[in-house]
Amino acid sequence: MNDNIDKSKVGYTIFKPTGVRHEYPHVDLFKQHVNCIVLYKDKTYMTVIVDLKNNTVQVTGDVDELGDLTISGDSYIDMFKGHAKFFINNNISDPKKYYDELINNQSY
Repeated sequence: MNDNIDKSKVGYTIFKPTGVRHEYPHVDLFKQHVNCIVLYKDKTYMTVIVDLKNNTVQVTGDVDELGDLTISGDSYIDMFKGHAKFFINNNISDPKKYYDELINNQSY
């Protein structure tokens, strides 16, 4: 009998939209500020302002009320900080336009 039976590494994940969105309504490349928001059903639950120049983050609100529909507030903050660095380092002042162009220019 083999005690070292490997567990299956095959499977799948189903991604289902929850309706929770995150957006970047304002990116100031000069001041290195990025405003980030978490929305659900057009209501803003959390606003995060990432100031890369001063290495600060300002948070208003939280996502606790959304429960299992979303990731934790700390996870959003980490994600927003990473995205802010990407936008500033790549001179992206309009993330929505950037992502729309990225999607529209995909080749299959």
